[in-house]
Amino acid sequence: MSDAVLEELPGDRVRVRVAGREFVIDSACTHRLGRLVHGQVNPRTLRITCPLHGTGFDLATGCPVSGAAAEPLTVHHAGVLGQLYAPQDVWLPASERLLEWDDGFHDLMLGDRLRMAAYKAAVTEAVRPGATVLDLGTGTGILAQWALEAGAARVYGIDLNEKILQTATRRLTEAGFGERFHPLRGFSFDIELPERVDLIISEIMGNLADNENCVAILDDARSRFLRPGGAMLPVAVESYLVPVTAEAAHGAVRDGSPQDAGSRAEFAELLKGRGARDAFDLYYDAIIPVGGQLSAPRLVRRYAFEGTHGAQETSYEVPLVYTVQRAGLFTGFKGYFVATLSDTVALDISGDEVAADDPQARTTSDSWKHAYLPVRDAVPVRPGDRIALTFSRRHPADTGSGPFGQVYGWEGSVVSGDVTVARFSHSTRPEQEG
Repeated sequence: MSDAVLEELPGDRVRVRVAGREFVIDSACTHRLGRLVHGQVNPRTLRITCPLHGTGFDLATGCPVSGAAAEPLTVHHAGVLGQLYAPQDVWLPASERLLEWDDGFHDLMLGDRLRMAAYKAAVTEAVRPGATVLDLGTGTGILAQWALEAGAARVYGIDLNEKILQTATRRLTEAGFGERFHPLRGFSFDIELPERVDLIISEIMGNLADNENCVAILDDARSRFLRPGGAMLPVAVESYLVPVTAEAAHGAVRDGSPQDAGSRAEFAELLKGRGARDAFDLYYDAIIPVGGQLSAPRLVRRYAFEGTHGAQETSYEVPLVYTVQRAGLFTGFKGYFVATLSDTVALDISGDEVAADDPQARTTSDSWKHAYLPVRDAVPVRPGDRIALTFSRRHPADTGSGPFGQVYGWEGSVVSGDVTVARFSHSTRPEQEG
């Protein structure tokens, strides 16, 4: 996994060179002084893991992101601070591969400042002393830990991944909450709780809001697990789409070169396995700059999780029309969500400031990024042109992804004056269309 070069330096320091970057950090782990020169480096997340007890540290900040250490490392030098990606870098969609998430991706989420700050504030606000809480999709247990620190009497943590659930249990035991954290492995649809809870917390939204099937999962959880008058976190989520010019991202899709797709042959096999006609029948994770938006964003769906009754519709077809506001090359759509987490906390992943030299100024989400839905044939547009889009979602049983699978479609036309100048039609499983 690592192409890193680690070198011991005088003064109890280690130089780490990875992914074109250089960091100089303390040589000893702050937990039990493990020698980090023998650690494992993840070049995607820029994390180093101690070989002694597995504590992970963010190389840019020195902060512990996993494991037992509570104190950060000193970062003596960082050639580029926190630069994990650049605008329009294209990645395979994480939400379509959530059953494959490894420790590296969970580390990425733990280092995601936008995510961490919003959820910590919301959980702290929403939890009442003595409350019973369900953390649905608990992962490494960080939300459960914040709930317990806020005074929850007990937290039930559900996760499908046994290894990650063990990590959560270990984290919370070491933090002194072992007797108040109750791990449960499996799909939430198949689990029964011994009691109804006061609050359900989760972060199982994808960057299109519903691309991890959060709506059906949270509808079921609310009806079976939440006591009358209980609360949900998030309270609601809205998804948006906007046409964009993103020529570098479009070129990466056209050339079959997403950052994490392996060789072109491997990428072709992945597409074949999905039944895609080509690389344009898939959406991607990418930061698409606001300056590339060709018109105003349009609301696609709004899901309310509190106070609703019955299942919300998860298969839909939404017609949208955009009026182009500036000239550019139309290459596809940018998707993102805005979530109301609690009474005073919102999480908006639409930002585009990567802020390589100042991580605190970053407005992007490292782990969610935006959704990029490309069109095969890029189209020059000018102010006043119209882009008509029909965006659809289905959740057939035969997607092969169990309760998390879905089929998205985006089709429409570009109209200039009275003339239709282009049409597009894409689906993440085109062989199931029609």
